[in-house]
Amino acid sequence: MAHDDEVLITYGLGYAFERSKLLIISEVEEKVVSKKEVDIMEEINIVNKFKEKLDSKCALKFPKSYLTNVEEVLEEKVSKTIPIITSIKAKDVDKQDHLMDEYVKKDLSQMRLRKEGYIQKDSTLIKEYLDSCSENTYAKNIKEKSLKYNKMILKIILTSSFGDEFGDFLSKQGQATILEEIDKNVGEQLENLLKNDYLIKKKYSELDFLNMLLFLEEWQRKYFKWDGKYTDLMFSINKDGRKYKGRKDEIKDSVISFIKEKRYLYLPFGKYNDDNIFINLSDERYCSINENDENRSQYVILEKKENNLYQIVSNEYKKIDLEENSELGYLLSYDNDTVYISLVVYDKKHEKVICKYNNKFIDFKSKMIEELEKHFIL
Repeated sequence: MAHDDEVLITYGLGYAFERSKLLIISEVEEKVVSKKEVDIMEEINIVNKFKEKLDSKCALKFPKSYLTNVEEVLEEKVSKTIPIITSIKAKDVDKQDHLMDEYVKKDLSQMRLRKEGYIQKDSTLIKEYLDSCSENTYAKNIKEKSLKYNKMILKIILTSSFGDEFGDFLSKQGQATILEEIDKNVGEQLENLLKNDYLIKKKYSELDFLNMLLFLEEWQRKYFKWDGKYTDLMFSINKDGRKYKGRKDEIKDSVISFIKEKRYLYLPFGKYNDDNIFINLSDERYCSINENDENRSQYVILEKKENNLYQIVSNEYKKIDLEENSELGYLLSYDNDTVYISLVVYDKKHEKVICKYNNKFIDFKSKMIEELEKHFIL
C-alpha cells in the first residue's frame, strides 16, 4: 500500500462443501481503493457481478483437476461456488477489522456460512501439497502432470484443526518423511497387537501348515472364485502392514521369510462372496450392516446343487460391521520358535492389514480359535 489513506481489497472464490462444512478460499485479484471511497455494498455487487471472470482466473491458480482431487478425498462434490472478498487490509488495523466485520455482516452468503459452522481453508497450501506430488515437474501444463498423493495426508490438511500448520510442515519436510513415520506407527501397533492381544501362541512345531492350506483350498473352492494360486490363501505381510509384493510368489518363500522374522503371514478367516454374503471358515453367513436398506437381512440366492442344477434359497442372516472390500483374517508372527496368531482386518482395496477396529469383532474370536484347533494345531 502506497499511502495511509488506502486499503487493499482482495477478491476470490469460495468452494463450499456442505457435508464437510468446509470452504476452500482461492484469492485471485487485488485492487487498491481510497478509504473514503470504500462502499462495502458496492464491493459486494462488484464481486458478484464478476463471478465468471473470477472463476476463469481461479482455474489458473487452483486447477479444476486439483478440485477434483479434493472432492475425491472428501467423498462429496462442491455444493456451490461463492464469489467473496477474502481480505481488506489497511495500515490502520482497527479500520481494517471494522471494514471486514461490516462486509461479513452485509454479505448474506458469508453470514449463512458462518452460522452453519463452515471452516475456511486457503487453497494455497492444498495446491502446494499437490504440486509437490506432481511426478512430472517439467510438464508444460497441469494436464500433462500426473499426481500420486496420499489421501490420508490431504484429508488431514483439509479437515483437521492443525491442517494449515501440517501442510506448511509437510511442504518443508517432504511427503516421504511423513509416510515413513505413519508406516513406523502402524508397524508398532501390529507388533503390540501380536505380542499382547493374540488369539493363541504355539511352538512352530505344533502347527500343521499343510493341513491348514488344504482346508483353506477346500473352503475357497466351495464358496468363492479361485484361480488356483495358493498365495491368495496364505501370503506375506510386511512389518508396516502392507502386503508384500516381491518377485517371488510362492508359498515356500512366504514361509521362509516368516521363519526368518522378516515378515508376517496372513490367512483368511472370512470374506464376502459375489452375492455380498460374508462367509467364514465355520460356514456361517452374515450380511453387511452397511447395506443401503438398514433392515435388509434376508437374501434370496441361487445355490448350486449338482452339475447345472440350482436351488433358490432364502436365508435370514445376522449382520456384520465390515466393509465389503475387507476380510477378517489371522496374522501370524514368528519369534524365537514361537508363533503368535492375532485377529486382523485385511483391506483388499489397499492391500494392507488394519488392527484398530478389532474390538468390533470380539465375538468372532472363539470361532477363530476353534477353526485353528480343528485344522492348524497338532
